[in-house]
Amino acid sequence: MARWAPWQGERGRADADMLPLGRIGIRAERGEDRLCRLTRAEQISLLTLWPVSRSPLMMGGDLPTGPRDTVELLTHEEALDVLFHSRDNREVLREDDLVLWSARGTDGHTRYAAVFSPADAPRRFAVPLGSVGARPDDRARELWTRTDTPHDGRHLHVGLPAHGAALYRLIGARPGASRG
Repeated sequence: MARWAPWQGERGRADADMLPLGRIGIRAERGEDRLCRLTRAEQISLLTLWPVSRSPLMMGGDLPTGPRDTVELLTHEEALDVLFHSRDNREVLREDDLVLWSARGTDGHTRYAAVFSPADAPRRFAVPLGSVGARPDDRARELWTRTDTPHDGRHLHVGLPAHGAALYRLIGARPGASRG
């Protein structure tokens, strides 16, 4: 997706293909009917990469018989806002076990940051706010957990499980409004 990002825009998007989530393998050519074998953290990672890279969400599993928590991830309004209301989506950092994507909100004052860890064990990261275009006084909200997240003005401190991801909305005051 990082390689395709420079060519995306209003006239076209890269397609990362179907999401292998929920109940899959129904009437499969190979394999048996089963639930996907991705952990919850891995499912969140997929459903963070697709919106932050603006890939269409095409479901590969059977929604009516799939787990409720899979449907909740697929319909998470705050995460879907990134897919529908962002631009300039791109990977901005790939270093050791940290992959960072950023995007600008179409409203002109919102930034999005997606933090990924391909590590096989839990990790903590200090994500530089400047690398996603955020300002020291921007408010941060982790979208999957729907929690406001404090930061030290320079770094966003993120703890991720193995193969995990977090998706943040960073927002400042609108131009002309006080930043109190």
